[in-house]
Amino acid sequence: MKYLDTLNSVQEKLDRLGDLPVFSATVNRIGQISSSRKGDAMALAMAVMKDANLSARLLRLANSSYCNRGNGRISVVSRAVVLLGFEQIKSLSVTLKLIEGFKKSEDDSAIADLLMRSFMTASISREVATLCDNSDVEETYICGLLHSLGEILVAHTLSGRYKKMHQQLDQGKQSWSRIQLEELGGHFSDIGQDIAQSWGFPPSVVHSMDLMSAEDQSAAIHGNYQIASMSDQILKHIYGHAGDSDLKFSELLKQLEEITGKSAEKLTQCLNNSFKMACDMAQEYNLPSETLVPPMRDSGDENLDEFTRKISYYMHTREASDQEKSAQTTAADTAASKLEHKAEILLEHMQKIGDLVTSHSHIQPVLSQVLDAIVDCTGFDRAAFCLLDKEHKQLNARIAKGKNLEPLENYFHLKRDQRGAFVFRILEKGMTLLVTDTQEADWDKRLPTHFSEALNSSGFILAPLGVGKRPIGFIYADRLAGKGPISDEDFRRFNQFFLQTKMALAYSNQTRKPN
Repeated sequence: MKYLDTLNSVQEKLDRLGDLPVFSATVNRIGQISSSRKGDAMALAMAVMKDANLSARLLRLANSSYCNRGNGRISVVSRAVVLLGFEQIKSLSVTLKLIEGFKKSEDDSAIADLLMRSFMTASISREVATLCDNSDVEETYICGLLHSLGEILVAHTLSGRYKKMHQQLDQGKQSWSRIQLEELGGHFSDIGQDIAQSWGFPPSVVHSMDLMSAEDQSAAIHGNYQIASMSDQILKHIYGHAGDSDLKFSELLKQLEEITGKSAEKLTQCLNNSFKMACDMAQEYNLPSETLVPPMRDSGDENLDEFTRKISYYMHTREASDQEKSAQTTAADTAASKLEHKAEILLEHMQKIGDLVTSHSHIQPVLSQVLDAIVDCTGFDRAAFCLLDKEHKQLNARIAKGKNLEPLENYFHLKRDQRGAFVFRILEKGMTLLVTDTQEADWDKRLPTHFSEALNSSGFILAPLGVGKRPIGFIYADRLAGKGPISDEDFRRFNQFFLQTKMALAYSNQTRKPN
C-alpha cells in the first residue's frame, strides 16, 4: 500500500536522524510520572534533569514573564516543578523537545512556518480551553501542538515530495486533501497519529488528531479535536493558507462560537492573547519571530483584514521595542555579570578568612588573606599590614599587596620621632582615620608633606589593630592619585575584612602573636 510505504519512509528517515527516539524516551517518562498518582516533584525533576538541554531551557522558561508571575528566581528544576505544576512542565517539555528535534535538521523556511503554526495552534487552543473552563487545559494544548504533526513530519523527512505537493496546490486543480491521498496514500493526520502513537502519546491525544477517530470518543476528546482544528483553520486564514476551507474568517469564528458557547468578542480576545503570548514564547523557544507576523493583504474578508492589520501593527511595534530592550538588556547583563563575579570573589575571600579564624590559624596567614581580599573586592589599589615592635618605638610594613608597593613599603619603616609622629599618634588613639579625598577639606595642609609625597594617594584608610588595649599595628589601604575618592562601598567592604581581622586577633593566643 502506498500509505504504508510513505509511513515506512518517514519512520526510516526519523531513525536515521537519531533525534526523535531521545524525544520519545524523555517525554514518555515525564508523561508517566506527571500522570501517576504516585509521582512526586523530585521524581519528575530527576526525569527532566536526565536531559541537560531540556533542564536548561525549562529553567529559562520558568523564569520568563510567561511562566513566572511573582515566584522569585527559580534556580533548580525541582522548584520549577512545584511552582509551575506537573501538567505545565509536561506541556513545556513536549513543546521544547518537538521543536528541538526538528530544528536540528537543515534550515527550512517551510518547517519553520509549520512549527510556528503548530505553536500558535497550541496557544490558541489553550486560551480557548481556559475560557471554556476545560478540566485538562494542558492536554488541549498538547492536542493543538500535535494537530499538524503529520504535515511537519512529511515536510521534514520527505521534503522533495512535500514541495511537489505544494506546487500542485498552487496550480489549483486539486484540493489539498486529494493531493495528500494521491501523493502519500493517506492524510497528514494519519501519519501524525501513527507516529504519535509509536512515541507513546496517550490515546486521548492520538484520537483528537483526526475527525473520524475523534467522533467516536468522549466529549472531551471530540472537543479537543474541534478546538485544535478550528484554531488551525483560523490561523491558515490569517497567514493566507486557507487550504480546503471555503469558510471565511468570521464564519470560522461563528462556528467556534457555537462549539464553545462563548461570544465572538471573547474568542477574538483569545486570539489576541495568543499572539501576544506567542511573542513572549517565540523568544524563549528561539523561534524566528518574523514568521509570526501575518501578511497584509486585501483578502475580501473585511473582518480578517482588520484583525491581521491590528496583529501586524502589534508585532512590528513589539519587534522595535524588543530590539531596544535587547540592547539595554545586553548592557545590563554585562553589568550584572560583573557584579555577580565580584560577589563570588567576595564570598570566596570571606569563607577563606572565616576558615582561618575558626581554625585558630596563626594571625599572619589571616592578615595576608585580608589584604588580598581588600585589593580584590574593593576600589583600593594597595593594602599593607604594619607591625609595631615590642618596645613600641618602631613600625615596619610586614605584608603588602596590590600595585606600586615599593613607595608604601619604603615609607612604613617609621620610628617614634618627628617623622613618624603623625602615624604613632593615630595608632595610640586607636581610632581609624578615613580620608576619602586628599584634595578636599584642606587635607593637603593637614597631612604631613612627607606622608603625602611618599604615598601619593587620592584617598586612604589607616585602621589601628590591637589585642585588648595593647596596640600591635595597623592596616593601611589607599587609592593611587588620579583614581578618584574612596566610596562608601569601598569603606563598607574594608570594614567587613577589618572586623574579621579583629576576630582573628581575639581568638589568637598571646604566645602566637606576630613578631
